[in-house]
Amino acid sequence: NSFHLMVGRVVGEEVQVIDRLREMVRLGTGLRADGTITPEAQQRALETLRRFGDRLRDIPPQHIRAVGTYTLRRGFRAVDFLEQAGQVLGHPIEVISGQEEARLIYRGVSFTLGPPANRRLVFDIGGGSSEIVLGDGIHPICMESLHMGCITYSQRFFRDGRITAKRWQAAETAARLEFQPVAANFRAAGWHEAIGTSGSIRAVAAMVQTLRNTPDIDAAGLADLRDRLIRAGRVDRLNLPDLAAERQQVFAGGAVILSAAFAALGIERMLPCDGALREGLLDELAAGRRGRQDVCNHTAEALSQLYHADRGQASRVCTTALGFLDQLREQWALGQTPDIDALRWAAMLHEIGLAISHSGYHKHGHYLLANGDLAGFSRNTQTLVSLLVRFHRRKIIRR
Repeated sequence: NSFHLMVGRVVGEEVQVIDRLREMVRLGTGLRADGTITPEAQQRALETLRRFGDRLRDIPPQHIRAVGTYTLRRGFRAVDFLEQAGQVLGHPIEVISGQEEARLIYRGVSFTLGPPANRRLVFDIGGGSSEIVLGDGIHPICMESLHMGCITYSQRFFRDGRITAKRWQAAETAARLEFQPVAANFRAAGWHEAIGTSGSIRAVAAMVQTLRNTPDIDAAGLADLRDRLIRAGRVDRLNLPDLAAERQQVFAGGAVILSAAFAALGIERMLPCDGALREGLLDELAAGRRGRQDVCNHTAEALSQLYHADRGQASRVCTTALGFLDQLREQWALGQTPDIDALRWAAMLHEIGLAISHSGYHKHGHYLLANGDLAGFSRNTQTLVSLLVRFHRRKIIRR
């Protein structure tokens, strides 16, 4: 939906935000069913990234992290665009999983509001996906990414801008069906406060505050907003000066998803928060490479335990593989390759496929790693680890 740029600096133990940019690109509106992105949407994105790149020119590359979310996850045939986007920005763009997006959103809320004393529920509505995270203190304990967002639902149910009771009911029913497989686990775990992030939720909060003079969102306020939208028939007829024109086009989709979230999860009250994914990225970047590496190590360790991998064998394979890498580093001009971590994680997990079957276990391991939601891993790193596991035995297949 929007492209964000945030620049910060570390002062003592604090991270200060010194610059930020936001541009509404709506890349998701150009996503086709075949996984390609329309030339018009690509052009909007590249122009924005070129401007962002100008602002980043004097920042060392090791202090920059650029990530893409739902649209680039779904744009599996947009490899050329992703490469071009990285060149224009001047920095490679990582495509992260929905679970990784959820983890970083939770971290961003903790960065902005501080860690909670008790359990906290965080809900974020993006352009094409929505993330739910339940955390205890600074640690997320349950994360889900659902395939619904303000752009996709606005296009699907309110494409021409018209809002009727029938359309609203159809959209809310569809959203509640998305929540159905995960709602029971969240409700059973419980929480003490619910926080809403993203432009959609902040826009709804602003509208509810205008209509009801309350600082947060409650079920009654959402119902009032729904009724007013249906009576007006269109968002632009509500005469809400605080709602930007660019937000009006996707407002109904975001509002109906939030309404479904309240009903499905049993949320009574939600506080809006400015912090989200970008603040989580900034906080983790300020913590240094070790902070993110620790998350990946924890994920790999959890997978090893889950699938009962032989740790002794994994350790021996890891030592041997890293030894080979050291011997070949100069001959292959590898330098200080960042892929050393991927090799180590692949060695740790190369036998997890045995939990399914001894026959073809390397293929089973590849499937588990390629299709799982691995916290801390970018899509590129996850793909590399899964391929190392797939081809650690037998011949390499060229396609």
